Amino acid sequence: MEKEIRKVVRKSRKECGDELEHINRLLVRALTPVSNSYVKCCFGVEVKKAKREYYSTLAEKCFMELIRNSNQILALSYSGLYRNAFDSIRHILESIVLAIYIDTRHPNAELETRIEILSEVEDKREYHAIRLIDELEIDYKDLLRREYKRLSQIIHPSHEQVLEMIDDFMRPEGGPFPIDCKRIEEIHESMRRMYEIFYFLFIPLFPSLKQALQNNQEFIEFIKDYNQVLLSKVFKVRLRKS
Repeated sequence: MEKEIRKVVRKSRKECGDELEHINRLLVRALTPVSNSYVKCCFGVEVKKAKREYYSTLAEKCFMELIRNSNQILALSYSGLYRNAFDSIRHILESIVLAIYIDTRHPNAELETRIEILSEVEDKREYHAIRLIDELEIDYKDLLRREYKRLSQIIHPSHEQVLEMIDDFMRPEGGPFPIDCKRIEEIHESMRRMYEIFYFLFIPLFPSLKQALQNNQEFIEFIKDYNQVLLSKVFKVRLRKS
């Protein structure tokens, strides 16, 4: 299996190098300015204030996971594990929605308490992401619902996907990890929307981070270059005409 995966990675680089580079470039552009500003904000305020504003929240932990999962999505794309990549993208959105739902309802609770609440509700049907989106006090809920449902349709196998999988195995060049450059580009587009939604929900929770990013030209250019409509509303950025 390891030999087969290495073969797929080499083939992916050869056949879909441009599409994979799109994901890598997006990952760097999306994460670098925010992570750098986050570090400066945490070390630039009093320890007690930083603990209250950042460290006590579940949303901040989701940001840490976002960094790790972003690199995982890139690795899955190289390995031909496209459905797993989409699953990771949906997981990120589910996590931040649930985290913000708990953080905003228990603003004075310690992190341990919020984790305890999370453990009690995470398996309950009524805490489905779509319902939580309805409960959040945010704008543009329809966009969030559509993106979550779209990812769910990709992840949950349909009869068309089963037939497609059978065809892949039947083809002489097929196998367990077929290469699909179009699918990689779809992952890239899903990541673009993932960052848009994640930051739209995440950044307004932390005033010092929002202020730092307001003055971060690298982040403003990211919003413009990747047509981040929701973030353009938050930061009052005029997008470029397509």
